[in-house]
Amino acid sequence: MSFSADVKNELFNFYENNRHCSLAELSAYLSLNGCVKKLNKGYILRIASENYNLMIKCAKLLKFVFDVNMEFGVKTLFLSKKRLRIYSIYLYNYNSVKDILISAGLFNNYGLFEPKINNIVVSAVCCKRAYIRGAFLCIGSLCNPEKTYHLEFVTGNLNYANQLKNIINSFEIDSKVIKRKKHFVVYIKEGEQIVDLLNVMSAHKSLLDLENVRIIKGVRNNINRIVNCETANLNKIVSASIKQQKDIKYIKDTVGLSYLSNPLREVAELRLNYPDLSLKELGETLNPPVGKSGINHRLKKISNIAEKLRRI
Repeated sequence: MSFSADVKNELFNFYENNRHCSLAELSAYLSLNGCVKKLNKGYILRIASENYNLMIKCAKLLKFVFDVNMEFGVKTLFLSKKRLRIYSIYLYNYNSVKDILISAGLFNNYGLFEPKINNIVVSAVCCKRAYIRGAFLCIGSLCNPEKTYHLEFVTGNLNYANQLKNIINSFEIDSKVIKRKKHFVVYIKEGEQIVDLLNVMSAHKSLLDLENVRIIKGVRNNINRIVNCETANLNKIVSASIKQQKDIKYIKDTVGLSYLSNPLREVAELRLNYPDLSLKELGETLNPPVGKSGINHRLKKISNIAEKLRRI
């Protein structure tokens, strides 16, 4: 099972114990999965999804907030050799449907169903949290955090995408909207901000799981940085040592090491005899010991002498 599915399964089992937050979450389901048909006598409401758990939660919220009677249906579709099962909730009580849509803030000034985020429904901070949770269960997804940090909501309505972005950003989260083909995507790419949004939605177990992944990735990245740094330093030391040996051997083969002053000759002989030692270790072998900067200074003098001999 994917990490995104784990988050949703946790949220499917999370219920608010008050009517206003439950209504806010239900408003998201109605906006994103609802369809209203107007008849002469009134309205018929259908809520449909291929996600069975989503329909179960939606039905429970409808019963809790409005105490209405519902009918359920299942339809199987065959698309490109793939079987798709659609679960539906039907409400045929015209007065109840109208009351539900008005309460959820989904009636416009013309008395028509208008999927949107109603500011009154999400006026409280707790209701904003509930609405985001409902929207994520309908149109949200989350990548495997072990690979990348990416959470998104996909909708075909630009106005809705901007509304949702604004609600998310009210929690000091920097979500953005981009267009992807015919859809608009509200997305978050920062691991820390995804953690914050999981907290907003009350996905606390998933939050801890994601934090564990972030800690492990952080430790792994630190180890890689340390290894890369040590490797780079080692390569630098080896390259410098090879060049120093070439310069010393050139002096030895052309004019002999006796050409060098005693301090320089002493370091030159040490470098030839101990090519793998660091500058600090070379200095410690001398009597009296010489510091790293002193050894480096002498080796630079030797290199300068070799360069002068090569130009002759």
